[in-house]
Amino acid sequence: MRTGDLDELPAQLAQLRELIRDAHGATKDLRAAIKEARAFADGLVDLVDKAAEAARRAAFEAGCAQVTELEAHLQREMNASAAKLNQAVIEARGHISRAMTPKLASLDLTDTGEPGVLLVQFEGNLFDADIPTDGHP
Repeated sequence: MRTGDLDELPAQLAQLRELIRDAHGATKDLRAAIKEARAFADGLVDLVDKAAEAARRAAFEAGCAQVTELEAHLQREMNASAAKLNQAVIEARGHISRAMTPKLASLDLTDTGEPGVLLVQFEGNLFDADIPTDGHP
């Protein structure tokens, strides 16, 4: 080694110490940045989870609203059908009542002592001639 090189050694040592301090500071800053990035990532994951949960909740509520709307529609249709059925039953009862009201009843007795024949004619002849009254085709 030369003497000139030894004279520069304290300055180089000071410069090396300064570089080590800078590297230590940079390492510290890097650790802080990593910690901050992890916290940001965790916050981002929480934010995404909350957004996904909000979307699931919104989809569920929309589905419930659709089911409620369908239920109301079906209820209206059932009410209308029930009203039509009730009206048809009322009309059928009236028809049967009118059809079963006798217009004329007469008893034709025989002279031989045999049982007579009861003849009944109903009001309006409301029964269909093609449908037997005994219930058999």
